[in-house]
Amino acid sequence: MITKIEIDGFKTFRDFAMEFAPLTIVAGANASGKSNLFDAMRLLSLIVETDLKTAFNEGNQRGNANELFTQFTQTDISREMKFAVELLVDKNIKDKFGGEANLKYTRLRYSIKIKRIINDRGLDDLVVIHEQLDPIRHDDDKWIKKFVPKFTVEKWRPKVGAGRRGVAYIDTSNDRISLRQDGKGGVKKEFSSSNIFQAIISIVNSVDFPHALAAKEEISNWKFLQLNPEDLRRPSSYMAKSNVTHTGENLAAAIHRIKISDPQALRAIERKLNLLLPNIVHVDVLDDKAGRQFVIQVKTQDGREFTSRVLSEGTLRLLTLCVFMNDPEHKGIICFEEPENGIHPARVRTTVILLKDLVTHFSEDDFELRQVIVNTHSPVLLKEIFALDDPSLYLVWLSEFVTRSELIGDKKYSFQATKMLPVLKDPKQLSISFSENEMRYSLSNVVSYLQNMDTETIKEIVKA
Repeated sequence: MITKIEIDGFKTFRDFAMEFAPLTIVAGANASGKSNLFDAMRLLSLIVETDLKTAFNEGNQRGNANELFTQFTQTDISREMKFAVELLVDKNIKDKFGGEANLKYTRLRYSIKIKRIINDRGLDDLVVIHEQLDPIRHDDDKWIKKFVPKFTVEKWRPKVGAGRRGVAYIDTSNDRISLRQDGKGGVKKEFSSSNIFQAIISIVNSVDFPHALAAKEEISNWKFLQLNPEDLRRPSSYMAKSNVTHTGENLAAAIHRIKISDPQALRAIERKLNLLLPNIVHVDVLDDKAGRQFVIQVKTQDGREFTSRVLSEGTLRLLTLCVFMNDPEHKGIICFEEPENGIHPARVRTTVILLKDLVTHFSEDDFELRQVIVNTHSPVLLKEIFALDDPSLYLVWLSEFVTRSELIGDKKYSFQATKMLPVLKDPKQLSISFSENEMRYSLSNVVSYLQNMDTETIKEIVKA
């Protein structure tokens, strides 16, 4: 679970910071920078998993490497890009070789700085110039105090003895990047910080370095959903992977895996979809042996049966969320682009209920860390979010472009930057500081944004 992100030098982000709840909504008009947040997270997810050239490759990003750095003018581009994320990770970690370990610290902060250089061949290149992974001290952990009840804190953040602070698992000093085993003892590996073309965390693959592996696994497994109705409708071949892709492919294969491995989970999917769409009473997946593929089939109240090929986009989107909710293999973060697309306005409430049910409720006996981050320009969806009965479960941010004037070196630049303001009654809820004017501005914007909200609900939102 991500609890905070800081971005500088990526696209339209300059000295940017925001915090996250189990359910986080980023709202704003089109072209207000909402998608750039997901782009930044997607890039960081690749950076911790592979080398920089692959991560920045145009096939993985919207734009080439130079276009991903902040552009002050058409010719003046930032030379450095920085990311920092604060995480809550599971206290148990497994590697791909069967190794297991228990973490001493589940609250971690990872940061990395990347620089554009000209290499020995006179070509543009990218190098890591700073990397850090630290435990977050309990006294500094404001996020836990807001979102996790005291009676469940130690379930998610193990108790640490008095005076125990822990040292960095990855740190940069004296032109060297060090990777330490379990944050204590001698340095296990050191790397010269000149010409490092890959994040050190990306080479960690065993529980010999459990905290570094936990941070890597958390960041690299972020899911970015842009569901495509044609992919959702398509049957899955026998050879397809049994996990839903970011566009919705392999949905049938995922349901088939659940049906075989955990029939009760399939029944739970069916019950949840029936609560949301009462006309659907049965969900199944057919084994088309002739076509060597799996096909989703539903039955309606009147006994008729339909395959996914003819189901509406809205029905398939809700079914996909029901699958994520009840899939024993699903955990981690889902970043969902405009979940209201293809959903009739009357069913947006059912979508919000599903999003709420998809995330970890720290006051309950959840077993997995699950989080959803949504971007939207739908006032209808925002209205339903504000109607949720647990305000500690979600955060809403308004995204917009602002003009910044800044002296960089000996030049003054004026450029467009992304700004996000939280929609909160009490700005002290966050560790990030906002001025009183910014908070008022945010609240006034949400009122105008939710034009179709009833007057009484608006009054409740803006009460100080």
